[in-house]
Amino acid sequence: MTGANFLQLILVILILVAVGIPLFSRIPPKQLFKPLDPVEEEYKHLLVRKEEVLLAIKELEFDFETDKISKPDFESLHHKLEEEAMNLLEKIDELEKQLKKKKKTAGVV
Repeated sequence: MTGANFLQLILVILILVAVGIPLFSRIPPKQLFKPLDPVEEEYKHLLVRKEEVLLAIKELEFDFETDKISKPDFESLHHKLEEEAMNLLEKIDELEKQLKKKKKTAGVV
């Protein structure tokens, strides 16, 4: 066996050991992801939805100013979007209170 072949053999063995140790070791794997909190996920979703509704209101107002939409349609859609925005804000406030309570109880324990 030449020196180059011997070095290649050593390199292959080192690679196999480096890959095999993590795969076959009995050390429990680290937790890569923390479990999702449904309240926090809903809170994030509502924040995104709130931004979408506010953007829709701005676009609707722009469309009305540029005469792309009639006044009755504007008033109807504007009322619906405002109502949805208010509902979202109420839900967001409730979830913020829940999350604050969770953080306080988690900090105490």
